[in-house]
Amino acid sequence: MIKPKRLLALFLLCSFMLSACSNANPEQNDTEGETSTAVEVQTVAGGEMSSANTIAGQVAPVETVQIFPMLAGKITSLNVNDGDIVTQGQVLFTVDTSTVTSTLGALQQSYNATKAATDQAINTASIGVQNAELAITQAQTALDNVNALFAVGAASSQQVTQAEQGLQQAQSALLQAQTGVEQAKASQQASLAQIQASIDQINAQVALGTVTSPVSGKISNLSVTVGGVASQASPAMMIAVNNELMLSVFASENVRNGVAVGDIADVTISSVSADPMKCTVRTISETADMQTNLYEITLYLPADLNVPVGAFANVTLYTDKKESTIQIPTECILTDGEEKYVFTVSDNKATKVLISTGLVGDGVTEITAGLAGGETLVTKGQSYLFDGADVRIVDGKDSAE
Repeated sequence: MIKPKRLLALFLLCSFMLSACSNANPEQNDTEGETSTAVEVQTVAGGEMSSANTIAGQVAPVETVQIFPMLAGKITSLNVNDGDIVTQGQVLFTVDTSTVTSTLGALQQSYNATKAATDQAINTASIGVQNAELAITQAQTALDNVNALFAVGAASSQQVTQAEQGLQQAQSALLQAQTGVEQAKASQQASLAQIQASIDQINAQVALGTVTSPVSGKISNLSVTVGGVASQASPAMMIAVNNELMLSVFASENVRNGVAVGDIADVTISSVSADPMKCTVRTISETADMQTNLYEITLYLPADLNVPVGAFANVTLYTDKKESTIQIPTECILTDGEEKYVFTVSDNKATKVLISTGLVGDGVTEITAGLAGGETLVTKGQSYLFDGADVRIVDGKDSAE
């Protein structure tokens, strides 16, 4: 049996021999790259650049029409929803008109009764005209007969005068009868017109209970429901005329001064798509909002874009445009207090380069001092480097492996 002390000595001897074997040829284990840092690089290049200013915006109509009910009351039918496209003259909703029409039946009965009574008066007056006309015929016949007798000496001149007076009286009675007919007709017209005016007024109010669209466009801001009450004090809905929409943002003076009509902005409307779209600046306000001191900038939206009014968007406006700059990915830049620096590679050695920066764009930063273009810039792995460090250039696939 081996004693403990001998066992310990044997263990130490074996460990020493294994250690000696592993260090017998250090060059074999010092394979190329074990002491260097793997980095990815790209060549520093120049190009056009601008500052990116991302502002929250909202979809708004180019022109809107507010729909106010002309008659207050309970909504009995609603034919549209938010976002619907409507045409001019289309019925939007109807309002209960029962309180307005409650007296219409009584007025119609009054109209019919008045017409019947006045028709009777006109008929009676017309009969008087017929009787007067008959009396004239009879008076004329009597005068003719008296004149014939007078001619043969069978009647006196006094009889002729009496016959002539009878004809004149008959003619006067006819004029009175005719005047009576005209008066009866005029009285009927006045009475019926007064009642008809009341009926027409009610019918006009009833017509106001049917609300139609004054323009073609898209419904938005719908605020009424079936069974609810329509108020003349607040709009029931809005219509975007011809469904023409725009994007509205409010920007500071610095941003506003760097943007021009016709510039292209990147727009993302999350309710439509996560992918940005290109939109053109449409208008730039000349004066700032008195409360916010911000300037409204509007942009065109694609005509075929189906987006709800009021949808929110992220709008990136580009200002301070420069045609020629040295620019690098922003993520390459390291900081140490107020010092900014990057690493470049030459002959598999890292060099720390102090830099000054300018514009900051979408993922890139302008370099105003420190780089001239053409350098091999470390884009990944720079956080593990120091000035003069050994590096090994790899691509993304190599570094992943």
